[in-house]
Amino acid sequence: MLLNVDSGPGTGPLSHFQTLVTQAQDAGITVLGYSSTNYGQSSISSVETQIQEYKSWYGVNGIFLDTTQGTPGEFSYYQTLANFVRSTIPNGVVWLNPGDYPAPEFMSIANVVMVFEGSYSSYLSDQVPSWISQYPPSQFAHVIYDMPSSDLASAVSLSRTRRAGHLFVTDLNVPGNPYGALPSYWSQEVSAISAPC
Repeated sequence: MLLNVDSGPGTGPLSHFQTLVTQAQDAGITVLGYSSTNYGQSSISSVETQIQEYKSWYGVNGIFLDTTQGTPGEFSYYQTLANFVRSTIPNGVVWLNPGDYPAPEFMSIANVVMVFEGSYSSYLSDQVPSWISQYPPSQFAHVIYDMPSSDLASAVSLSRTRRAGHLFVTDLNVPGNPYGALPSYWSQEVSAISAPC
């Protein structure tokens, strides 16, 4: 579960979010604090401050580093942040979101990489690199939006052939907020994704 208080941890701890995090963790859910790296343009110190605040204020299990720049030149930047997450949060989980396939070396620093975030029409034509076969599905996440319910089974099946261990699909779309509410077919999605392969 991602905790995004205000495009980051906000300006101070909020008790209702603290309660929700505790409830989620008590139910066995991993909670990740959200921090945008602005494609490697945010200063390392500002992101590290957000990581510390998420840990101190909410006791998160890890960090979701959004707007990741997945090119080799930014590798050391993200490695530094991943190391900081793990030194600040015991057994800290690191998710990276480049929204497409990064340079393969990024797989060594993240528990999970969101390698697709886009519309269903784009998903159908997405080019999947051969190197993904070297990694377990648990390291890959796909987010598909603007997808009709009639294509749910096909999307789930395709995501499995593309080694996605984590999947979220929704009929909401851009330019709106595809994360602004649950999809209209949420109960169908839960059943379809949890069904055995």
